Amino acid sequence: MKITMVLIGIILLIATGCNQQKADSTTHEHDSTSKKTEQTGHESEITLTLNEGRKWKLDALTRTNINAAKQVFQQSAESSKKDYATLAANLQDNANKLVSECTMSGKDHDMLHIWLEKYLSTLKELKTPEAETQKAAFNKMGKQLKSFDQYFE
Repeated sequence: MKITMVLIGIILLIATGCNQQKADSTTHEHDSTSKKTEQTGHESEITLTLNEGRKWKLDALTRTNINAAKQVFQQSAESSKKDYATLAANLQDNANKLVSECTMSGKDHDMLHIWLEKYLSTLKELKTPEAETQKAAFNKMGKQLKSFDQYFE
């Protein structure tokens, strides 16, 4: 029940957090990385890529929130005793702040959300009570946070 409420909160934050509109007056899409192509009507996976060989640009607030998540994760990684529940709660607070303060738009924003969806999925895994799942999620999250700087500046 608690996880369901958290997921509903995240969805609401994602849906309302990035409240700017694109120049063509359409609203942002935050629900999924899969999109239906106009030609086939089938869904295709949109993957995280570079911007013609360059990193995507972030606004200062987004960068600050991502760096805060990295710091929280790093402190946990350096600890001899892993407290996955506390880490997950701290990272969830950070993710909620990141989403609620989002003001980005355009392709940079879209690519950020592709990364963020995978990150939030891993965060959900970290919250499970199963030790093996938590450990795997912790390792996966470390890789995701390291890869962030490969795609964003």
